[in-house]
Amino acid sequence: MFVAPTEEQQTLYRSAFVRNCMTIIVRSHVNLDRTVLKTAEEPHITGELVKTARALLESEHAESWMEHVEILDDPPQNLLNRHGKSRPRIDIEFVRTMHGRRPRFHIEAKRLYRSDSVNEYFGAAGLQMLVDGTYASEWPSAGMIGYVQSDSCSTWATRLADGFMSRRTQLAVCAGRPAWGATGWVGDGLDSVQSSCHERTKGDLSQIEVYHLLLDFMN
Repeated sequence: MFVAPTEEQQTLYRSAFVRNCMTIIVRSHVNLDRTVLKTAEEPHITGELVKTARALLESEHAESWMEHVEILDDPPQNLLNRHGKSRPRIDIEFVRTMHGRRPRFHIEAKRLYRSDSVNEYFGAAGLQMLVDGTYASEWPSAGMIGYVQSDSCSTWATRLADGFMSRRTQLAVCAGRPAWGATGWVGDGLDSVQSSCHERTKGDLSQIEVYHLLLDFMN
């Protein structure tokens, strides 16, 4: 007889799933030839990242938990009154393969390479797609990746932190929460991952936790 997990168990499962997804991204990034992607467009980088991640998941040396994870590149999302080619497409989608409803983790990616990149990261085609429920409307968490193609990850982290502070209302940052804070994750290359909480303007859930990761394409 199947016994549904408690709310606390679901939260723990989700947290582990999200961390595993981000770990796969970090490990795949390490295996990329980043020199040829220093000036590449976002779809090119994402395609290479997903291809490398899939090779990792399907490797004979893959860890046991990887058997239950699938990664998709640019899959269309089914939204009310959006059909065929008009459906929006998330950059990266992770799927936890299991019996019943399969958890998903959506990631939107943006290049960080010029002065207006911060606006694009936070804008209507960036983070706001998660806040307004266009993406991940059924899930309590999602991810944002910044592809750093100028300056350094630390420089862009400061710019994004400053950008959050000036956009708290626009981004519907949860009351009583820091606009941009460390997750406290240690190891697996995830020490620099930041998180933010947002009140959702649409979708099935009231809030969404977004995990932010910067990937260096300068070195």
